[in-house]
Amino acid sequence: MAKRIDIVIVQYPSGTTTLIWFDPATGSIATTHAGLQARLRRGVRDWEGRVVVPEDGRAFLSAVYDDLFLNGHHVRWVKVVSLRKVRAIYPV
Repeated sequence: MAKRIDIVIVQYPSGTTTLIWFDPATGSIATTHAGLQARLRRGVRDWEGRVVVPEDGRAFLSAVYDDLFLNGHHVRWVKVVSLRKVRAIYPV
């Protein structure tokens, strides 16, 4: 059975869409937004106020979702079986 990939889709007010995902095959977080890459590398705070880092995998992705939502961005969490082609990938 194929592992599902968790993806957070962010829609910015400018119309830009960004993907942030956890790849279970590599255990890493990646994004399609170069500027967001640097911000995510510093980590984000979870609901308890602790800093969660990319190495925390799905817990980090969940904290990113919450952080972006609380900052007013339109976000969605989806699960897919695989990603075909993404133009630019930035490891976090």
